[in-house]
Amino acid sequence: MARILTNIVFVLTLILLMGRCANVSQGPGGGPKDSIPPVLLMTLPEYYAIYQNPSKVILRFDEYVQVKDAAKNVVLSPPSLLRPEVRIRGKTVQVVFNDSLKSNTSYVIDFGASISDLNESNPFPPFRYVFSTGPIIDSMKLTGKVLDAYTKEPVPAATVALYEDRSDTAIYKTLPVAIARTDEWGYFTLQNIKPRQYSMAAFVDKNNNLRYDAGSEMLAFLDSVVWPVTVITDYKELLTAIDPKDTLQLLARPYEWELYASTEKAGKQFLKEQELTGKRQITLVFTQPHAIVDSLLIKDVAEADMVVERSRFSDTLIYWITAAALPDTISASITYHRTDSLELLSPYTTPLRLQVKKEEKKKDKEEEDTEPKLTPNISFSGETIIKHGILLKFPTLLTQVDKEKIQLWKKDDKDKDKQTAEPYTLTADTVYLRQYILQAKWQTGTSYELSLLPEAFTDIYGLTNDTITKPLTTENPDKYSSIKFVISGVEQEQQLIVQLLNEKKDRVLREEIITEDGAVLMDYLRAGTYTLRLIRDDNKNGIWDPAVYLERKQPELAEFYTLPDGKEVIELPNNTDITQQVNAATVFARDRKNERPKIEETPPIDGSTQIDKLLTKVGIPNDDNKAESRE
Repeated sequence: MARILTNIVFVLTLILLMGRCANVSQGPGGGPKDSIPPVLLMTLPEYYAIYQNPSKVILRFDEYVQVKDAAKNVVLSPPSLLRPEVRIRGKTVQVVFNDSLKSNTSYVIDFGASISDLNESNPFPPFRYVFSTGPIIDSMKLTGKVLDAYTKEPVPAATVALYEDRSDTAIYKTLPVAIARTDEWGYFTLQNIKPRQYSMAAFVDKNNNLRYDAGSEMLAFLDSVVWPVTVITDYKELLTAIDPKDTLQLLARPYEWELYASTEKAGKQFLKEQELTGKRQITLVFTQPHAIVDSLLIKDVAEADMVVERSRFSDTLIYWITAAALPDTISASITYHRTDSLELLSPYTTPLRLQVKKEEKKKDKEEEDTEPKLTPNISFSGETIIKHGILLKFPTLLTQVDKEKIQLWKKDDKDKDKQTAEPYTLTADTVYLRQYILQAKWQTGTSYELSLLPEAFTDIYGLTNDTITKPLTTENPDKYSSIKFVISGVEQEQQLIVQLLNEKKDRVLREEIITEDGAVLMDYLRAGTYTLRLIRDDNKNGIWDPAVYLERKQPELAEFYTLPDGKEVIELPNNTDITQQVNAATVFARDRKNERPKIEETPPIDGSTQIDKLLTKVGIPNDDNKAESRE
């Protein structure tokens, strides 16, 4: 029996060679180029052997081979504290165990697609070597995919881990009882595992320590325990591989679970950076969002003479000192909530070591012979100005705005020298204190000019602006296309983020927030292909939020709209207005496989018939023996 199983490994190689042997191209020197992968001749111990406690495993090939990035690509399950060492000795691959093996345990060494021949790098098929230190080989398996929760793209090279310890701290402190590595399609197989309950998680193990490091590694996890339901009934199915170049077969593989990965906003809270700019601006940068500051005390400066500006997530705070007179030396202390030794946030008081930025010192030196001026950044888009207006962002905090010195002129199309004053509104942003929005009753296809006269704006340093003129033209909508999304199925008190992306899904072009059914118009679009993403903004903060593991909170749902034909790409012709009906309830109701195990119905992978034929061809009896019956 052992001899038969060893020969089956050899047969597997023959199967994958069948479609390749005829594919021999002409080499540079006129001879045929080697396109045949290496052939596995034998393994020690034998494949699927029981009662084994080897110091190393040897795979012998018919030619010289190499293993690509063995530390990352060769995975031992269950893992050990001391990683095995992969060595190349002539035509053999040797896996040397540096730690003792567990008794009565099924081991899987997953080589993936890391083995290839030395000369032409022809890949050996993805291969998992199996043996047991006890009398049986465990016969259960789990399959699944790991996807990016935000982009829905596969997460390759993620470590999928099973734990018998189902406490929340297991993924931080303990080794898994079984692991697998996702391929480039995010697909994984946990095979030869015991029939019992596990907790399952997947993480991108950047430092290769087999533990999850919060805040720096992507994480996916299941809310409930998982029990394997699929039995390996025939060892031959383990030997059936798919050509790594056969994309259709790879995508058609059946699987039971989907895990959705994200990077937590996790870690200790403390003050990371503290800087002084121009004596009136103190910038504090914290390691985590939602910083809690009880007090900032500056010697000889009253609290009423300070204005605090927070970033969107309150991880950066800027204190602006508005007092008329300043002390020669800024001396300050802060009391804020910092993570203590018990991993809790508690008040902590410390003096501030304030230093002027190096670039600020250089800037001061360059400008010491010139009179400084206040210059805002003025931004707008001819395609979106009607909806969003003109954004004026200032480098410092303003103390005065003189609207009499802010003028908006509409140009006459027929007479270039003729212009009329247009009414406008100038609104300060309630969150970003240095930003202002200028809005007017814009007309499409019309030229305007924004004029800022001297001293229209004054900042806390007493600096004012020079004359600034900015010509602008609103676009004519007839030159563009638009998509109107009529969105229904929005639940009561639900907030959705509606995003229009490019076809590659790597750039958000437009974004709107809705709280009820209605139409969302994405106008002034150029002809092309687009995708639509809906985000269920559960905490209503206007952005997509990743998982929070210790709170058992999954990432906010982010799903792409699928057209009736099953495609996600929306084709928009030139100078065309189209309407898409979008049911949000349907978009979010797609079958998420982290809720229950369910194997997709897919065509069986061809291989068993070929094995049967080749077993007969090479003179090996086909006796359908099961792993449980081996002795």
